[in-house]
Amino acid sequence: MIRIYRAFLVLLSGLLLPFSLVAQDANNLPALPGHIAYIGTDQNVYTVRLADDQMTPLTTDASSSRVYRWPTWSTDGRLAYFATAQNGPQLITEVYVSRDGTTPGQSVYGGENEVFNYASWSPQNCPERENCRDLAVLLSSAEADNLIVELIRDQQAPTNETIGVGTPFYFSWSPDGSHMLWHRNNQQLEVYDVATNAITETLPIILGAFQAPGWSPVDDRLLFGTLNADGETTDLTIIGSTERQTLVSRLSGIAAFSWSPNGNYVAYTNREGPLLVIDTATGQVIARSPGSGILAFFWSPDSRQLAYVTLATPPSSFNVRMNSTGKVAAINYQDTTGAAWAVLDVVTGSDRRYGAFIPTEAMFYLLVYFDQFAQSHRVWSPDSRYLVYAETTPDDKAIISILDTSLPNSVPFSLADGVIGVWSFD
Repeated sequence: MIRIYRAFLVLLSGLLLPFSLVAQDANNLPALPGHIAYIGTDQNVYTVRLADDQMTPLTTDASSSRVYRWPTWSTDGRLAYFATAQNGPQLITEVYVSRDGTTPGQSVYGGENEVFNYASWSPQNCPERENCRDLAVLLSSAEADNLIVELIRDQQAPTNETIGVGTPFYFSWSPDGSHMLWHRNNQQLEVYDVATNAITETLPIILGAFQAPGWSPVDDRLLFGTLNADGETTDLTIIGSTERQTLVSRLSGIAAFSWSPNGNYVAYTNREGPLLVIDTATGQVIARSPGSGILAFFWSPDSRQLAYVTLATPPSSFNVRMNSTGKVAAINYQDTTGAAWAVLDVVTGSDRRYGAFIPTEAMFYLLVYFDQFAQSHRVWSPDSRYLVYAETTPDDKAIISILDTSLPNSVPFSLADGVIGVWSFD
């Protein structure tokens, strides 16, 4: 996962200049739903109960040799977080789980010479077990010289097992948590059975250009990209128990797509054109963004809105030339002011744009791999009204900001100093 879009990351970081709207401190922040977990600028883990603005530190021991990363909520309120620690010449990755998101986590895994990349909770409890939930963690392993997926079973006595190896490696959980859809090595699409710890199906399909596949959040439909007959473009494809459906044909570039939470729609882009929404029952386009060059997008929990990110720059105001090694050789740009949020209402077709911001390094990472993170990390509040994100201010301060998307000219609130923030599911 860490190798794709490296050039895109360099491009975006090179283009971002100080933004024009400055986040305002929220001394009277309104009562908001759920919790936000975030990594502070001191690299410790914090959670905030937004109804009463109660902040709780879950760790206090971060240092230059011990850094915490990527708080990851489960749908039942557990919170996983990850420590990278230097122990002499060895790099240690540790996984902690807080059962309620408000008390310090317990250690559930430790690995030597491994680097954390991504994690995602199963959407349901373990079959026939109480207080048990599976956590899939993507790690760079020096021993395997590859990416590995470690499946950690969080229960009274936690267990772990390496279930897959490959580079790159993307995965998507089935809605009941019994299976995973794997996309490995840019060429394999497989169904993994958690109970038997085995691949039960390898789809006999020539894959197109895409990153994360998508298992429908409500049923057995699988969403991915297949290679078009022209051998150059990608078809957006759904396979169910009885039929195969081509949603979109001949997408150039790398396709990115996401199911709506209710399973009725699929949103997609190729990062060059607009963001489009298709009704999976009729195959009709029901909404589209007015602009193009979509960097990332995220469904609201109510399946009505899409928050998306573009460069805050006029169309065609920059171009990129790549050298023979695939690195950015030249960038030309005009009037670029950062990245910007916009919200597309799928029902009405209305589109609201908001002020520019400079993402933190961790926020960059989330945007680059948004099609994977959108399945596991919420930027939307549970009531589908607010967005949480991390940005860098003009004075080089990293903050967690909250944007009220119900207002057409909303200016974000500053919640806390931090490098990445994630909203709970409830």
